[in-house]
Amino acid sequence: MSTPSPEPRPGHHGPKDGPKDGHRNPHVWVSSTYFGQGFPYAVVNNMAEILFKELGASLQVIGLTSLFHLPWNLKFLWGPLVDGFESKRRWLLATEWIIVALLVALALLVAGGGQAMAPIALGFLVLGLLSATHDIAIDGYYLEALDEVEQSRFVGNRVSAYKVAVLVVGGPLVALCALVGWTVGLALTALIMAGLATYHLFFLPPVETPRRPWTALAAAVFSPRALPLFAAALLLVVLELRWAVGTSLQFWFRDLPWVGGLSAGGWIGLTLLLGLGLTAAVTPALVRRLKQKPKQERSDYVANFVSFLEQPKVGLILGFVLLFRTGESFLHKMRWPFLDDVVGLPLEVYGVASGTIGVLASFAAILIGGRLIARDGLRKWIWPFVLAQNILNLLYMGVAALPDPMLLGAHADGSLLGWLPVTVLITLESAGAGLGTAVFMVYLMRTCDPAHKAGHMAIVTALMSVSFTLAGVFSGYLVEEIGFESYFGFTFLATIPGMLLIFFIPYLDGRTLPSDSPDSPDSPEQ
Repeated sequence: MSTPSPEPRPGHHGPKDGPKDGHRNPHVWVSSTYFGQGFPYAVVNNMAEILFKELGASLQVIGLTSLFHLPWNLKFLWGPLVDGFESKRRWLLATEWIIVALLVALALLVAGGGQAMAPIALGFLVLGLLSATHDIAIDGYYLEALDEVEQSRFVGNRVSAYKVAVLVVGGPLVALCALVGWTVGLALTALIMAGLATYHLFFLPPVETPRRPWTALAAAVFSPRALPLFAAALLLVVLELRWAVGTSLQFWFRDLPWVGGLSAGGWIGLTLLLGLGLTAAVTPALVRRLKQKPKQERSDYVANFVSFLEQPKVGLILGFVLLFRTGESFLHKMRWPFLDDVVGLPLEVYGVASGTIGVLASFAAILIGGRLIARDGLRKWIWPFVLAQNILNLLYMGVAALPDPMLLGAHADGSLLGWLPVTVLITLESAGAGLGTAVFMVYLMRTCDPAHKAGHMAIVTALMSVSFTLAGVFSGYLVEEIGFESYFGFTFLATIPGMLLIFFIPYLDGRTLPSDSPDSPDSPEQ
């Protein structure tokens, strides 16, 4: 890979100051990079379980494919490395080309069938680690390249491109694999990724000055301090190669209420919940201890986390990030079972209503929401958009409260028009979720210190995924205990704590840079 020309300082010379040709226009590169972010994510989290089913894996093994998602929950651990070494652009390009090579290797391994299941599992785990690192680099690059107003303006492009990538992998690409075989299908997947990497290599604009080189990173990675990370990685490898280690967890406590029937994925969710509680308990003491060290004695890795935790009202920020999508997460986990079992909606109608009309409504809402926030500010639109996301949960409660919800399709002939009330319900809820996403993405970007963009974004995006994991663990149990009507009421109640925090969280009017930040107008380095 050729060395780019010296990259401009963050916040001063991004794409907006560079050539205005189509290749370097933010509309183009924001869409291409976030399509590239969603593409390997969907391969790991959507395609893998289908592949293992086709290879003849047991249900326990298929359940353990949830381990492939762990890198996204843990990516904050190595996010500071992306901030401290090289540039976000180089990290982005390096991970994309390694992902291409790994997809080719997986295509060759799949040719061995079920005999190669353990190496394939290890390959997907490594692919998850690379993809999560790729996410960190892309989010950091986006924050480096665009100012605060532009970040809001293009939030619709990034979310829409990401969702399109997930749809492409989960639909046409999986269907193609079924048609031509997994070896050819994964080879074509690698070819698509190679096309994106090639485009980014030649046309992705440089936006920052590279920091310490790869050689310094290698020295840091192989230092004694990194041994705990290597131990954690080795544990993940063992879990992937020795399936019995994970599946046996399902039998140790199988007679206990609530947790006895949990899958390995459920145990992972409970472990994350316990880990989150433990982290919340020890963090204040740890931060106090780290603050006592002079700034010049802090490593870049430690400084990344300390700078995030030193923000004003950081407890409120963390609470808001964790709670914002809790109600939405619980709703989505049980939406299809409700529409299938209680309303009687045919799967093909649901596919069009949710996967086409609903997705388009979500895209439109995100684009419109991002533009309005960029024009008028987050404070003006946060309440209308958050209420649009959360109050619409009550529509499902209303449908569940009907004497006979199946009457909604009593005159349906199997067509979309016959199920118009349900289609409208799904469309409205998808649009509301899109407006909420626009608010959330803008706010997450404002929690990131300009000096530690990638590392801070890795922290908040890892935290926001916790609610999805926990909803997956507990949603089924709740429905069995209280029924769908009460459950959908609960999904709205679960949104209230996050909404109450809006009265107290900082940054609704923008992020004020500290006077010693390199991006501050008053910095002596400018």
